[in-house]
Amino acid sequence: MDVMSYLGVFIEGLASFLSPCILPLIPLYMAYIAGTDSGSGDGLRRRIRIFLTTFFFILGISTVYFILAIASDIIRDLIVDISDIVMIIGGIFMIIIALYQLGIIDIKVFNREYSFRDKVETKGMNFLKAFLLGFVFSFAWTPCIGPMMANVLIMASTSEALVGNLLILFYALGFTIPFLLLGIFYDLALTFIKKHRDTITVIYKIAAVIILLFGAYMVYDAAGNIYDTKVAYDKLLVESSGKDDTAADQDTLSMYEFELYDQYGKRHTLSDYEGKYIALNFVASWCNYCIGEIDDYKAFAEGIDEDEVVALYVMSDNINSQRSDMTTDEFIEEYAIDIPVLYDDDTMFAYLGISSFPTIAYIGPDGTYIGYQSGALDSEMMMEVFNMAKERYESR
Repeated sequence: MDVMSYLGVFIEGLASFLSPCILPLIPLYMAYIAGTDSGSGDGLRRRIRIFLTTFFFILGISTVYFILAIASDIIRDLIVDISDIVMIIGGIFMIIIALYQLGIIDIKVFNREYSFRDKVETKGMNFLKAFLLGFVFSFAWTPCIGPMMANVLIMASTSEALVGNLLILFYALGFTIPFLLLGIFYDLALTFIKKHRDTITVIYKIAAVIILLFGAYMVYDAAGNIYDTKVAYDKLLVESSGKDDTAADQDTLSMYEFELYDQYGKRHTLSDYEGKYIALNFVASWCNYCIGEIDDYKAFAEGIDEDEVVALYVMSDNINSQRSDMTTDEFIEEYAIDIPVLYDDDTMFAYLGISSFPTIAYIGPDGTYIGYQSGALDSEMMMEVFNMAKERYESR
């Protein structure tokens, strides 16, 4: 999804620049940026001045994107529990924007321009005025740009912080790179825009189709996440129906007072974690799915509150030897496992009825068994399933 996301928002930025309510104004804005006295002479000094003024104009625009990045971090904390629903709304939003750009639907408010360019005195344009023009321009372009910016903000708010900031950056690049090229090839670029409006319109339509497909993919991906979450919820076994036949009575099962050592020689017992949730990830050295989710389990372990829950691995050399010659020690070294790995003699595997890998079992703060989730998960799904287990435990 990440690569497609970056490409999608970059194209959104480019489509914003090429949109019918912005492109016709480009010569006017560039005239403002160049300054009323820049027409005299065609030398290198004039071109450098136009480029630097354009750079400060872009810097003003980028400041707004920096503000958006901060806003997305704040919004992310508010919508973390409904991020998939918000993503579906954003995808539908993109589809509507694309249909509008293709001329299939007409949204009159998108056709109106609200611009504060007259608020900025452009006579005798300098670097500071260019910066202010770009800053004001970003806030008041037009409603037909605002929806795309809002959609990028939705995507950024429903992604991890780094990914969200990169999404905003790629949208900014899609929108500002054309301005930078205009600053470098000022006269040539404006002449091209005036002579090839039809060609630019075709490019704009192509970008709209890509945005349409990207919006549909967003809806599909988020809906898939919701479905996968439901499946994971259903597979979190805490009731008598559907329990593994080899497992102990899971409705009333209390975890036994285990005493196991990890790769660092540290002793772990159940009583060590009294008052905390325990996530026990049962893996085997021959399990490709276990190997594939190593980074995700590490991200899950880093993302949880260590005062509330502890994440551990559990391995057994007896189980490893069933299909592989790789021991637990070799597995830890091969894949640089830094999460504590409990060396089990199959007692815990048998007690909890673990028969597939990877499987994450959850123990409550009072030592009672909550349930387990089998199958490889990504870090976000792990966190969601843990929250489900916590909710089930607290509702008992």
